[in-house]
Amino acid sequence: MLLDESGLKGIRKDFGTLDKVIRGLGFDRWSWDYDKAVYDLKLEDPEKGTVYYLRIPAEVIQGRLENPKTTVELGDPVFGRHLHPHGLDYEAAIPEPLEKTVKEKLDALKEALS
Repeated sequence: MLLDESGLKGIRKDFGTLDKVIRGLGFDRWSWDYDKAVYDLKLEDPEKGTVYYLRIPAEVIQGRLENPKTTVELGDPVFGRHLHPHGLDYEAAIPEPLEKTVKEKLDALKEALS
């Protein structure tokens, strides 16, 4: 599910600041290369035990990743259900027990980067 009303798309920060802030909120940088990074927050529906991920993409605007002064721009977050053995179902809706957590994490990130 594309979360295009989060207010994160277009925020630009230096990579060092973004990496510190987003990791401080519990996200992990799972995939990256020199021009982009993807941060994931693993969430589990306590009622069903289903695993979901809140994913935030970041694209390099100037420089190369791993340099803390590199400028990155955030894209729209996406929410997906984990599919076994690997992959995400981006058509999945956010389960009610996770809605508050997803909103709080996105709001906290937006506030920390503003």
